[in-house]
Amino acid sequence: MAQQELDGVDTVNERRPIIYQANPLIEARKAMNTMEMRLFLIALQDVNPHLSKNDRFYDKKFPTTHIAPAQVKEILGNGMYMTLLDKTCDSLSKRVLTVRTQDGVKYVPLFAIIQYRRRVGLDIRFNDEMRPYLLDIFEEGKGYTRIAMKQLFYLSSAYGMRLLELMLQYQGFMQDGCVRRHIELEDLRFMLNVDEEKYQRIQDFCKRILDLPIKEINEKTQYKLSYTKTKTGRKITGFDFVMDCSDVLPETSVPETVQVEMLPNKSFWHGLTRQAVDKLTIICGSNEEFEKRMKYAVTLAKRRNPKNVTAFLYRAIEEDYRRRDQEAREVVEREIKAKAEKEEWELVAQKMFADAIPLDVEEKPFNESTEMGRASVRVVRDALKEGHLNITAKRLLEEQGMSVARFIELYCHR
Repeated sequence: MAQQELDGVDTVNERRPIIYQANPLIEARKAMNTMEMRLFLIALQDVNPHLSKNDRFYDKKFPTTHIAPAQVKEILGNGMYMTLLDKTCDSLSKRVLTVRTQDGVKYVPLFAIIQYRRRVGLDIRFNDEMRPYLLDIFEEGKGYTRIAMKQLFYLSSAYGMRLLELMLQYQGFMQDGCVRRHIELEDLRFMLNVDEEKYQRIQDFCKRILDLPIKEINEKTQYKLSYTKTKTGRKITGFDFVMDCSDVLPETSVPETVQVEMLPNKSFWHGLTRQAVDKLTIICGSNEEFEKRMKYAVTLAKRRNPKNVTAFLYRAIEEDYRRRDQEAREVVEREIKAKAEKEEWELVAQKMFADAIPLDVEEKPFNESTEMGRASVRVVRDALKEGHLNITAKRLLEEQGMSVARFIELYCHR
């Protein structure tokens, strides 16, 4: 491991291509967006940790990372970068990592210093509370994960970055060129910073949190990641991840520096200013996502013919009309499907049990103002749905003098 100035400030060009984190930090809750993660990773490049008893040169304290103004613009976008820088630095200064311990959780402040000076650049330094996870790794004895910076930095999704970190934690257990890891759903929510109230339907969780970030990992890195759902009983409770590493090049081919992708091609701007495209690309997270939203926005604009087309395009991309309309379509499709399924079982029930109830008494409706009446309706309705008019359901209908068709009319069409 190359020696670093122990108490000096590294220059951008001298940063290492490999970063190190203690395993508890890999599994911590990192509440950071993409831009915050990128600054976090750049600061990690400047840290020279104590990894083993054979290390002779390592940092005794955290160095201050300096990022020149030109590189700050590359990371945040040339147009609106000062506004985004203020917002990013303000949020980073308040970030606290949540680390699980044997008897609970520990809340660790991330940075001690975040300072930007015009014509000088950005200075950031980790809080000393981060020492066990970034500096004193050997002393803590919890193991560590080494990651090629290039593989993480190109990703535009914080979820993608975190998934890759979690898989690379298990690279020491690789078999047949693949890394395998099982993660329970509850643990994955914690480590990816996804609250319990968010994406409660497993389809939505997979689509938003796993599928899109994994697609980007497979397209932009040398890794190929996939997963299968695992169940406890009938409930999905976890995931088995497999990451194919057979195409990964030796670390000697990893360049010393990484670059941020340039702005989308001007053919996708459609009258928007460079500053607007800068900001929207950051909001979208990648050029590819910006172009998808723009294509959809242009199609909508042709249909609606708004007075201010440019303003409409900006708003449609910023608020992601593409995803909004897709989710609305999915809701309508689910309602149509549910209605069709409901109508289908009602028709089947009427055909099967048309003559099942002898109507020897005057029809009386069920008294739904009482618990007994409501329970009776549920018993009959559930029996009809299952296609089996059991003895209890039949007796209840007979007592009320009610045919199956009449019951469906009164208690199912609502």
